[in-house]
Amino acid sequence: MAATARKGTKPIFKTTRPYTETNWPTLTAQQNRDVTDLVCSVLQPLGDHRRTHVLPSKGKKRKRESQRKNNEDADKNAPSNPTPPPDISNHILIGLNSVTRHLESLAAHAAPPSAPSHAKADPPSPDATPPRPLSIVLIPHNHPPASLPHAHIPTLVHLCTMTSQKDKATRLLAVPPGCEPVIAEALHIPHVGALGIFEGAPGADALVAYVRENVDVTRCAWIEEAIGPEWKGTRIQDK
Repeated sequence: MAATARKGTKPIFKTTRPYTETNWPTLTAQQNRDVTDLVCSVLQPLGDHRRTHVLPSKGKKRKRESQRKNNEDADKNAPSNPTPPPDISNHILIGLNSVTRHLESLAAHAAPPSAPSHAKADPPSPDATPPRPLSIVLIPHNHPPASLPHAHIPTLVHLCTMTSQKDKATRLLAVPPGCEPVIAEALHIPHVGALGIFEGAPGADALVAYVRENVDVTRCAWIEEAIGPEWKGTRIQDK
């Protein structure tokens, strides 16, 4: 926040947080295109299946009778032996809510006990099965920390990777918003708010290798600073 005043009346001060800002890994324009192409190649089989076997939604009906009739017609037209979706469908998360919930579960298992309690979910029971690790989290936004719906994602990813080996740590990708319609088209869905790809996803080896080679691990230095014993006061700069 900043306090402003007219010249010659009161001094101007700028107040900033005492902790280090999160450094966000960025890609070049060519790397963004490469990542988008690789992501689409992984997701395309699922999108093709949806085009062929999933009936598009026509929206909610006001009358219950109309809804019942539509359901009956859909049951009659449904094939007796539907084709199962491709394997990749069991190895991805689609949507900001789904990705957030899984990252919270991962953070609860991976983050140290001294991590800020407001930045992670409730700790799991000792006998709980650890969640499946994510190799990639993709956000269609240039700078998620500056976006209110996405601002929590870097913190959660960092908490998930605090005890991980660097070569196996989850990579966080921020692609330009213009890439989102291309990815949504590959999935044959209207919108992709976030995408998570599990470790070991079939057909994703080339994508994961490319990302791990070109994208560094996301680090939120303020978490380590908050865990440390050193007290940090508010920074006030005289402008």
